[in-house]
This record gives sequence, C-alpha cells and structure tokens, in this order.
Amino acid sequence: MKHLLLGLATALLAAAPADAPTTYDWQQPTATYALPKELQEISGVALLSGQRLGCIEDQTGSIHIYNLATKKIESTLRFGKKGDYEDLARLKNGWLVLSSDGTLFKYSDQGSAASYSTGLTAANNPEGLSYDARTGTILVACKGAAGVGQPEQKRAIYRLDPTTYQAETKPAYLLDVAEIIELDRRQGQGTTINKFAPSAVAIHPLTRHIFVLAASGNALVEMDTEGGLLAVQKLPRKLFPQPEGLAFAPNGDLYIASEMGDNGKSGVIQFFRASPIAANK
Repeated sequence: MKHLLLGLATALLAAAPADAPTTYDWQQPTATYALPKELQEISGVALLSGQRLGCIEDQTGSIHIYNLATKKIESTLRFGKKGDYEDLARLKNGWLVLSSDGTLFKYSDQGSAASYSTGLTAANNPEGLSYDARTGTILVACKGAAGVGQPEQKRAIYRLDPTTYQAETKPAYLLDVAEIIELDRRQGQGTTINKFAPSAVAIHPLTRHIFVLAASGNALVEMDTEGGLLAVQKLPRKLFPQPEGLAFAPNGDLYIASEMGDNGKSGVIQFFRASPIAANK
C-alpha cells in the first residue's frame, strides 16, 4: 500500500489502540483549493468557524481570512510590517504569529498588539506554531538547530509558557532525522525520505498525537503523546509542492497548505476527511 494509514472515522479512532497510527489517503484529497495570488507563499493556517481558515504568508504581516465555501479571501487583517512570518495560531480572542527569528506576535481582536521573545533564535529557525485550546499548550517546531547540547541530526519542538511565551529550557519533543529515514525505509512505501526539517506542527484532537510537517523532505511524521515515532509519510509533490501549514478540525479532518513551489501553479490547500464518507468535491 503506497499511502500511509493515518486517521479513520471517529468511531474507529476510539476503538483503535492508543498508540496506533491514524489514516488519510494521501493520493485522494477530499477537496483541493487553489489559492489566490495573495497566498502564493502561504506559510501557515489556523482553523476558524464557518468554513474559514486564517492564513498567513511569509512577507507582508497580514492575516487573510479564506472562505472555503466561496474559495475567496473574505477579509484581511494587517498586524505588522514586512517580515519573515512562518505560522499562526488562533486564540479565543486573537492571534499568535511566529517569526523566523523566534519573536512571537500577539494581536487581539480589539486591535491591541504586543511582541514577545520566545528565547528561540534564527539559529533554531522556528517554523511551526500550534495552540491547543483544550490544554492551553503552545508548541513551536524548529527547522534548524535543536538547541545547546543536541546532536545535529535532531529537530526540536519546544513548549512555550502560556503566560510569558518563553520556550522551556529543554525541548518537549525531539525528532531524530536518521530514525525517520529508517522508518520510511522499513515501511516500504516505494518512496525515500532523505531529509526532514519541520515547517508545521499540530496536535490531533482525538488521539492527541503530535503531527509534524516538513517542507524540506516533503513528509509528515506522527508521534505518540510521549514523542515516540509512530509513522512517516512521504507526501507526493504533485499535490504538495511545498507543504508549510497544518490544521485539524475537531473531528480529525485535516488541512495541509502548500506554497506555490517550483512546480506549482498557485498556493494550494488540500483537505482530507477523517470520516470514510466521501464529501462532494
């Protein structure tokens, strides 16, 4: 089987062992959304109500609200000047936006803005940001150095203090690139991953597993709640030119956003249902 079994229907997930990988058919998205030019370089997504996604691209300091029903940008929120913005997360009454130098920006729905130093730096190259409303957990996935004392082949995910937004001293999770490559080989999917550098991170709402996306390597990794490696999936480049954004719906439905990339015609969002019931495309 050439696709990884990652997330079934809710009932199947509930019945499965706690450490079982979840499933989607990576060759058959439920829906595909070709994005407008404002989101050609989309770098992060966050799920909103009413069939909408908050989307950020990596240069302009703007959050675009994309309507999945109309397939159009319905509004734009300008929160800052030009920069290198990597991901965003939706809070109850505002937004968090992550910059590649480790700065975290907080923008409230009332218009107030603040910035915080996470303690992570450009050497860590923070790229992925996730906020879990159920637990208040904030995770940052780093594309670069894992931190002082960590081997070069490791990639780190840090937990931020929800009050100060400072990263904890030690990573919450460590990914071993060599282990990911070896698991990909053992799975025998007919593909080969030769690198892995995180671009997004998210917590599955049902299994609580940690999912880590990598544009560098075009792959998706699933870990258990303790950080144990469960599964790795090589993503087909024709569907995911440069995968940068990751978001789950409460029932496990999954959105993956890709930049236009060298072989893409536009930025794109691929949608995968957690339920086996096919949706109208």
